Amino acid sequence: MLEPDRRSPLHHRTEISAEEAAHLRELPFQGKIVLRGDAGSIGDAAADVLGAQLPVEPCGSALGANLAILWIGPDEWWIITEAGVERDTQARLSVALQGRHHQTVDVTDYYTTIEVAGLRVIEMLSKLTTLDLHRRAFPLGRVAGSMFAQTQATLWHAGSDEYDSPSFRLFVRWTTADYLWCLLAEAGREFGLPVQEPLAGETWRLAR
Repeated sequence: MLEPDRRSPLHHRTEISAEEAAHLRELPFQGKIVLRGDAGSIGDAAADVLGAQLPVEPCGSALGANLAILWIGPDEWWIITEAGVERDTQARLSVALQGRHHQTVDVTDYYTTIEVAGLRVIEMLSKLTTLDLHRRAFPLGRVAGSMFAQTQATLWHAGSDEYDSPSFRLFVRWTTADYLWCLLAEAGREFGLPVQEPLAGETWRLAR
C-alpha cells in the first residue's frame, strides 16, 4: 500500500522576498513538543536530554542540542526540534523523566512555523499585533503569544538573518496558516513583498 504524501499547510506557497527589507518562508515539519511539569523537579533530568536548562524567566528561551526551548508558562515549555527527530526526543524525555510528575505531547502536526525576517520586519509585525517589538522590549530570545489580526500565534525572536536584521518565527495552527501567511505578505507590501491571494478567497485588507 502506498503511503500518503505528507504535505505542510503551506505547501502551495513558495518563499517570497523584498530584497533586504523582508522575506517570508515556511519551515515545514519542525518538531514541536509540549513539556509540562515543575522546573525544580524535572529541570536537571530534562537538561540531560535537551542540552540546556529549562528557561524559567517568563517569555524566555534557551538553545540546546540542535533544538530550542521556549518558555510558554510557569510549568510549560515548547521544545522545537529539527524535522523528523521529535519522536526520538520525546521518547528520551519520557525515559529521563520517568517517576517525575510531567507530561509530553507531540504537537508537530498541529502547528507550522513561518519565518519572517528583514530590515523592516518589526514594522511589518507591528501592524498586526499589540506586542511592543522594539529591541529593548522584545530582545533576542523573547517569546510571546499574541493575536495577529484574527488569528493567534506564538512569536519567537529567533536570531538574525544574513543582513544582520531580526529574524522571527511564528508558530500558528495549521488551519489558519494560510491566513497568517497572506496577512504577513500584506503587511510587507509597502516594502515590496508580492501580493498573496488567500486560498479561501478572503477579501480582507489591512487598514491604512
